[in-house]
Amino acid sequence: MAEVPVTIVGVVAPMGKASGDQPYPAVITGKASITGLGIGGGPIIPPSSPGHPAHPIVLPPEISGPPGPWPTPPIYLPPEPGQPPVYPAHPIVLPPIEIPPPDGGTQDKWEVQAYWTPESGWGIAVVPGPGATVPTPSKK
Repeated sequence: MAEVPVTIVGVVAPMGKASGDQPYPAVITGKASITGLGIGGGPIIPPSSPGHPAHPIVLPPEISGPPGPWPTPPIYLPPEPGQPPVYPAHPIVLPPIEIPPPDGGTQDKWEVQAYWTPESGWGIAVVPGPGATVPTPSKK
């Protein structure tokens, strides 16, 4: 049976419902295995073929195939008809991309804050900042 060593770091939650049954941190070290998995099966024998390729094996002079023929390195894409070829010039400068917020700018009204609790330790939360509109829960 195949197995691998594992270490699980987590919290044990007792099944009891008494007031003294509280979760506690634990580290579990052991081996995990998959039942029924093992070495076996034997070698894979290819199906019989009518013959063997003659040596030396000669490859075609160009790579082709669907939708072929393929461009050869360096890859060259021809220009549009009537246009001169375009070659990259260095340094290559990409234009800046201005992406507006999807809702018109309210994403700046949210803040990221770190917090700490004795139960879970450090965490990060996204909270509404000044001027952010927050939906009010219904009283259904």
